Amino acid sequence: MARIWNIYLLLLVFICLIPGQAFSQKITTKLADKSFEEFAYMDAIELYEYAYKRDTTDNYVIKQLAEANRNVGNTEEVERWLKKLIDRHAEQPEDIFNYSQALKSNGKYLIAEQWLKEYSDLRPEDGRVNIQVSLLEYIQFLMRDSTSYQIRNVSVNTPGSEMGPAFYKDQFIFSSTSIGTKSGATYKWNELPYLDLYSAKTNTASGDISAPQPFAPKLKTSYHDGPVSFDQKNDIIYFTRNSFVKGKTSKSSEGIVNLKIFLGKLENEDWKLTGGFRYNSDEYSVGHPSVDRNGTILYFASDMPGGYGKSDIYFSVLSNGQWSQPFNLGPKVNTEGNEFFPFISNDGVLYFSSNGHGGLGGLDIYFSVPEQGVFNSIENMGYPVNSSKDDFGMALDSTGMKGYLSSNRLGGKGNDDLYFLKIMRVPVIIRGVVKDRDTKDVLPDATVTVIDENGKTILTSITRTDGQFEFEVNKGQHYIVNVTKEFYIESEKDFATMTLRPNDEVFSEIFLEQKIEELDNTPAPINMEEEDGKALQVIEIEYINYELDKADIAGGAAASLDKLIALLKEFPDLEIRIESHTDARGSDEYNLLLSKKRAKAAFDYAISKGIDPNRMLYQGYGETKLLNNCGNGVQCSEEQHEVNRRSIVKVVRKGTYQEKRGQRNIFYF
Repeated sequence: MARIWNIYLLLLVFICLIPGQAFSQKITTKLADKSFEEFAYMDAIELYEYAYKRDTTDNYVIKQLAEANRNVGNTEEVERWLKKLIDRHAEQPEDIFNYSQALKSNGKYLIAEQWLKEYSDLRPEDGRVNIQVSLLEYIQFLMRDSTSYQIRNVSVNTPGSEMGPAFYKDQFIFSSTSIGTKSGATYKWNELPYLDLYSAKTNTASGDISAPQPFAPKLKTSYHDGPVSFDQKNDIIYFTRNSFVKGKTSKSSEGIVNLKIFLGKLENEDWKLTGGFRYNSDEYSVGHPSVDRNGTILYFASDMPGGYGKSDIYFSVLSNGQWSQPFNLGPKVNTEGNEFFPFISNDGVLYFSSNGHGGLGGLDIYFSVPEQGVFNSIENMGYPVNSSKDDFGMALDSTGMKGYLSSNRLGGKGNDDLYFLKIMRVPVIIRGVVKDRDTKDVLPDATVTVIDENGKTILTSITRTDGQFEFEVNKGQHYIVNVTKEFYIESEKDFATMTLRPNDEVFSEIFLEQKIEELDNTPAPINMEEEDGKALQVIEIEYINYELDKADIAGGAAASLDKLIALLKEFPDLEIRIESHTDARGSDEYNLLLSKKRAKAAFDYAISKGIDPNRMLYQGYGETKLLNNCGNGVQCSEEQHEVNRRSIVKVVRKGTYQEKRGQRNIFYF
C-alpha cells in the first residue's frame, strides 16, 4: 500500500508542476514504460491503470496493460484488456493470439478455439498454431484419463512462490520466496521477495514436505537462487541465479541482469562456489540446469541467439573436463514460444515445460523418450499434471514414478506451489517366446499368465503359432510370467520393469521341459498307422484262433483277449481295434457273416470284462482281404488257406508318439 501511495504522490507532483492533462498523461505513460522496460511490471500496471483512468481512449495504454499482466501471469486481466482492444478493432494479429491463449488459460476453450482459428487465417505460417487449431479435440484428449496420476498440494507452500524441486541423496531441495521472516528488496517483476534455497524432509508415504531449512548458505545471494540440479556421484551442484559475482551484478548492453548457471562442490559437508558455466553470457540468460545421472550431459534453457523461439532447451557434453559447445535440441522440442525447466530422469526421459506446443493452458509439462539418443517426439503429460495455468519445473526421484512439480493453478496456497506427483501408470511391454527346452522348437497354444507383486493374476494369454506372447504392464513393478502347456512342466520367469522407459519392452525366451512322469510307464508303439487321416499308435497285436466254422471265445482266444483287456485297464487312454477275416472256402455271404460274428464275439467278451464299448471298434471283412491268391476256385493247401483265416486285436492310442526322455533337473531360461 505504501508503494501505491508513493506512485500517486509522484504523479500528483508532476501533474501540479506540468500544465495540461494531455501532457501529464504522456508523463504518466512514460513512467509506466520505464517500469515496464525495467521489468517492474507491478509498478507498470499501476501506472498504466492510472493513465487509463485519465484517458480511456488510449489504445497503447490498454495494450501495455495486457502485456504487463501477461508477464506476471494474470491471465484474467490479460483477457479483459485485450477484449477492450479487439472490441475497438485496434488489435494486431499477435494480440489475437495472446487473447486466445489467455482465454485458454482461463478455461474458456470454446471461445479460445474460435479466436485461434482467426489468428491462423492471418498467420498460417506460425508454428505455434498448427497443433492447436483443433483445440477442443486436443483438450478432450489431454483430459481423457485422470487416473494415471495423483497430485497433492504440500504443507510447505506459502502465499509466495515455491518452485524448482530437486533431489540430492536423502534431501529434498527447492526454492522459496516466503519461508520464514524476510526483509529487504523484492523482485520488481512480481513484487515478491527473491528466491532462496531450502532443504526439507519428505514423507515417503504421503509425499508431504515439512521442516524446511536454509540450504547451502555460502551459495546464497541477495537475488534469485535456484532452481538446482546435482551430480550425485561427484557431489557437484549446478544452480541458477542472477548474474551476481563477488557481490556485484553484471548487466547486458541493454541494462538487463540475466540468469546464469553456477557450480558448487561439497567440501567438508559444506557447499562452496567453484565457478560458472563456461557458456554464461551477460547478453542472454542461461538457466534451469539438469545434469544426467552420470554427470556428463547438462541440459538447460537459454534465449541465446540462433534458437527457434524465445527460450530453447540446449545440452552440453562433458569431455576431458570441459563442457562442449551447447547443442540445440531442435524443432521437435523447441518452438517459437518458450521452453523452460528441462529435467532428465535417471532412465533418460526428458521432461520440460513449454507454451509453444499447445496444451491445457500457459506452460504445460511434456516428456520425450529418446530414440537412439535423439529426442524425436514429445508427448503432453495431460491432466491433472497440467492445468489451464502454468505447470513447470518437474523432478522425479530415482524410481521415475514419484516426484514434484510447480504450478500456479487455481486452488493453490500462493503464487506458485509445489505439488507432490505420483505416476500411477507408465505403459511398458513384456514380450517373449516359449520354446521346447531340448528341441528348441517354438510352442504354440501355451498358456501365459502375468502375476503382479501382490500375487494377483492380472493378464492371461495363449502363445501364437510362432510361440510368442506380449503384454502391456505398468512400469515400477516386478512381474512373474507363468507358462503352462499340456505334457510340459510348468515354468516361471521374473520380469523387472524399474529401468524401462515409457513404451519400452523387455524380451525373454522361456524354455519348457516335457513331463517325464507321464511317459515313464507308458507302452511305446510297435508301429504307426492311420485312421481317418489321423495318426494312430499300434501298441500291441494279438492273433485269436477260433475253432473251425465257430465264433465262440474260449481257450486260447480268451487268454489272448484277457491279456489285452488288462492293458486297457492299466492305461485308460488306450483303445481296441478288432478285425476278423476268413479264407475263400464257402460262399462270400457266409464268410462275411462269420467274420462279423467272430469280431462281435470278441467285442462282447471285452464288454463283459468291464471295458467301455466307446473304447472299441470291430469289423468283419470275410474273404475280402486275402493275404495270398487263394481265392474262389483256386486250388490251395490247408496251410495256404490258414494264412487267410485270422482274427486280429490291436491295442492302439490316438495321436503322434512322443519319445521318452531322460530325467532333467535343471531349467534353462
